Amino acid sequence: MSALLASGPGLRQRGPGAWLAGLSTRGKAAVIAVEVLVMLTLWQLVVGVLGWINPVFVPPPLAIATGFGELISTGALAANAPISVQAWLTGFTIAVVTAIPVGLLMGTSLPVDRVTSPIAWTIYATPSIAYQPLAKAWFGFGIGPVVFLVTISAVFPILLNVAAGMRTTSASLIRAGRVYGANRFQLYRSVYLPSTTPFLFAGLRQAVVLATIGMTVAELAGSATGMGALIIKASNTYQTDQAYAAIGIVVIWSVGMTQVITLVERLVAPWTRKGRS
Repeated sequence: MSALLASGPGLRQRGPGAWLAGLSTRGKAAVIAVEVLVMLTLWQLVVGVLGWINPVFVPPPLAIATGFGELISTGALAANAPISVQAWLTGFTIAVVTAIPVGLLMGTSLPVDRVTSPIAWTIYATPSIAYQPLAKAWFGFGIGPVVFLVTISAVFPILLNVAAGMRTTSASLIRAGRVYGANRFQLYRSVYLPSTTPFLFAGLRQAVVLATIGMTVAELAGSATGMGALIIKASNTYQTDQAYAAIGIVVIWSVGMTQVITLVERLVAPWTRKGRS
């Protein structure tokens, strides 16, 4: 009987997804590490060993690692990375401080929503690169246009997600709060904010990626410093190994900051992670 149970339909239906979901955090990290290692090995084999792709266009991983070392040894990384980090953090902070209160107002006030929502969606729908010439005209050269594009890229995902979270708050919870005598501030603190928190962190994760794109676009299009400028300089001199290394650093920054947001969510709002595999 036990043998029949062990080979029953329940176990036969367990696929790779169920197996991955059952892994511990370390197990999932090990799987990801193996996947990355396999991909890099194939990449090195195809480009660096077999030569099927011109390494000038797509350098192999070992060449990119060498380019990363050159960025460090020449001081190019130390000269450009802090400028990008400063611009990113400044713009992202401005976006968060601006977007959260406006999103809260949009979600609870119909007049505010009717005035601001069309404007917000119009600006959000415009590609960030379209603002680059205006940013240079308004703020000149330097860090100003970069901060502006980071802000404009990050503010609307947060704002619109917060507004959506406020609007989807359960009406029964709001009525229950009012029955128990909660004033408007108490409703915000005890009902609206907990209900909106998952939307807020979803917006923050989107904003991290879009802010990084905005930063890179701004630096690629007209900045003498920063990681985007470093990528352009390396590409123009056909040092594609350094260009790919710089791109990898930007990607690692974006992924890392997304994980930071997820960690903060787990610490301050653990209930938003329940039920997720």
